[in-house]
Amino acid sequence: MSSDSVTNAPALLVTVHAQVSDGVPGELLAHGFMTSRATVLVPDPPRELASPWHRYILRISRSPGHDGTTEVLPVAGISLAAVHGDGISTAAAMLTLIWPTRFEVPTVTSTPERVAGLLVRHHGDQWAVYAELGLRVVRPARKAGPADEWWLGPEFAKDVHGSVEDYSCGTCGSSPNCCRRPGPESAAPATEAA
Repeated sequence: MSSDSVTNAPALLVTVHAQVSDGVPGELLAHGFMTSRATVLVPDPPRELASPWHRYILRISRSPGHDGTTEVLPVAGISLAAVHGDGISTAAAMLTLIWPTRFEVPTVTSTPERVAGLLVRHHGDQWAVYAELGLRVVRPARKAGPADEWWLGPEFAKDVHGSVEDYSCGTCGSSPNCCRRPGPESAAPATEAA
C-alpha cells in the first residue's frame, strides 16, 4: 500500500467501553486504534481491560469532518503484552473483534526491528510509533502524571517482555502486514499475538 493511500484515508476514532447489554456501550474505558479490520491496539490500557470475565464493546467512527457514521462492534477476546526492559516500560491490550469493521483500515508493513527502534526513540509512546509507521491514529488527551504500571504485578509476569523487539513483534502480530521479516519467511508473522 502506498503512503498516499495511508495518508488520505480518514482516521478512525476507536473507544473501548464496558458492554451494558447486547450491543449497548457503557462506561468509556480506553482509546485505541485499528491495526487491521478485526484488531485494535490499546496503548497503556487501564486495569479494567485485563479481566477475561468482562464483556467489552467498541465504538468506531470516522474522524471529524467525515460522514459521522458510527459502528458498534463487540470484542471477542483480549490479550495483553508489556515490556519492561531496554529503557522502556509500556503495555498494550490487543482486542480481537467478533467480526471486522466495515470501515477501510490502512495497514502498514514493518519489521520487529523498526518497531522496536521507534519504541525506543519515542520512549514507549505507541501512539507516536504507529503514526510514524503511517497509521492515522487519533491520540486522546494525555492524563496528568505517570502511567499506572499495574501490569508489572506477579499475575501478569507471563505477559511482560524484557526486550523491546520481542514486545513489538507480539503487539504488531495482530496486524497481517506488521512484523514481517524480509525474505522467504515473510509469508507468516514472526510471532502471533496471544
